[in-house]
Amino acid sequence: MAKMQFNKGVLKRAERWVFGLVALTIVVTLVGVMATSSRSFTEHWATFPWAAVGWLVVATVVESLLRFWRYHTSCKALGLPIPFWRLMYYYTVGYALLPTPGKVGTVIRLWLINTYHNIPYRRTAPLMVMDFVSDAVAMCALGALALMVVGHPMLQTLAWVVLAALAVGVVAVVVAPWVLEGMVGALYVAAGRRRARTFVRLRQIIRGSAKLGGAILFITTAQSFVGWALVGAAVGHLLTALGSPLSFAEGCVVVGMGTMGGFLSMMPAGIGGAEAAMGFLLAQFGVPLATIVIAVALIRLCVLWLTVLVGLILLPIALRRAPVRVEG
Repeated sequence: MAKMQFNKGVLKRAERWVFGLVALTIVVTLVGVMATSSRSFTEHWATFPWAAVGWLVVATVVESLLRFWRYHTSCKALGLPIPFWRLMYYYTVGYALLPTPGKVGTVIRLWLINTYHNIPYRRTAPLMVMDFVSDAVAMCALGALALMVVGHPMLQTLAWVVLAALAVGVVAVVVAPWVLEGMVGALYVAAGRRRARTFVRLRQIIRGSAKLGGAILFITTAQSFVGWALVGAAVGHLLTALGSPLSFAEGCVVVGMGTMGGFLSMMPAGIGGAEAAMGFLLAQFGVPLATIVIAVALIRLCVLWLTVLVGLILLPIALRRAPVRVEG
């Protein structure tokens, strides 16, 4: 893997980008709420269900702890001797750069492991794959199972489509390492058996990814599933407190399918796609427009932007204290 550097310039650009997006989210929310409601801002503030927002924050914190545990589970499977609390630190720093183009937030975690522990990227690259696959499988499964319970005909049809795609995807993930290893071998022969070191590293990355399949994939996906289910329950509670009762299953649909909508948009952190998908799903459940605007903004502020802001606080500390290492 090519040499990477994260400096103060990266930090400043990330800060401007993230704070701008947070400010935009708040402004759009305030304008949307006031434009779709006859009540004044003071009336909204006085009657706002802050306790429900607090529960959503708590659910987000627990979901993050389960993410740290998931990362730790994968590190042990890969034989990486990194303490749990250090992994928490690296993962949280990665939150800071999640909303930036290029998925820099996921890469900086590997860079921190390399910089602080001198572990080469070929050994840690499977962590990036695990993080995405576990989340994607867990959210698809959670959303599809919740859709089955909801009872909405159109959404139940969507559930069967998602489950079918999920089954195909899981099989592909399990089988992929062996297929890819065979392809790398064929490419090596086709290349005239040149650049052997590069092909060896590719095979090492693929074999490392294979270690995270099977039982480990099941465990990490289960950890992700539980975390997102807790967030779904908190979302249902929030909407109920806002005057639009939402069941546990409906809250899980909004979180699972809404977040996957953000993934499919290919935007950093699903910005735009996730909000649109969540708004569409809430509308299907009969939630008024004014409530949709504020609910979607709160969900994103608590679940995404809160973690991003914590990461931004830790990012300059991680960069300042990082030892000088030879990139592996």
